[in-house]
Amino acid sequence: MAHPDLGLALAALALASFVSILWRLSRIGGRLKDYPPGPPTLPVIGNLHQIPSEKRHQKFGQWAQEYGPIYSLMLGTQVYVVLSADYAIRDLIDKRGPIYASRPDLYIAQHVVSGGLRMLFMEANEAWKMARKLAHRVVKIETARTYVPYQDLENKAMLLDMLDDPDNFIDHLRRYTASLTTQMTFGFRTTSIQDPKFKEAFDRGREIHERELKLFRDHYLSTKQGLKEGTAKVLSTQDTHVAN
Repeated sequence: MAHPDLGLALAALALASFVSILWRLSRIGGRLKDYPPGPPTLPVIGNLHQIPSEKRHQKFGQWAQEYGPIYSLMLGTQVYVVLSADYAIRDLIDKRGPIYASRPDLYIAQHVVSGGLRMLFMEANEAWKMARKLAHRVVKIETARTYVPYQDLENKAMLLDMLDDPDNFIDHLRRYTASLTTQMTFGFRTTSIQDPKFKEAFDRGREIHERELKLFRDHYLSTKQGLKEGTAKVLSTQDTHVAN
């Protein structure tokens, strides 16, 4: 026969665990005192219910007028800091960029899809510093000024192509972007949409895109079916899958 004190102890432990879980859940979506100000939050969801589905920039502008040029939004477990003034962006991003340069770990986008080499999603490590240094060399103001003659030439060529053959304006845009890239990067123009090098790059890029699209579409459809059948794991995007 179980000792009554043991039963009471287990009940007290269960109650304490339940209260602890409720307390932790109540803190999700809440704004800590050291965070920038922002609109009032609700437990768990934070400010998610206040994000409009359309014309979000207008709502963000209203919040900026109410809470200042730097404010925070609590979207579930995620914290978003919104900068709504040019001087705030210069002060934080330009002057103190190394502090805020890192990115959250996006496993699929960074490690799986790009092998850890997609600069946009890199953490602020040595590889990112090297990539950033190389990027600054080609986009700094002094270097960008040297691209103007190339841009002027390709702009005129594209406009002339559109006048001569307006039905194929998409091809003219593709040739323009390809030629601008090859001219600034490799020193040669892409003068025709039929250029073998362009066709090979375009066809391979489209093939990779179609394969990637099929991969993620299959993942999406499989997850959606699993949610309908009740066999899929609980997801943060569950409502999106079910609604679509």
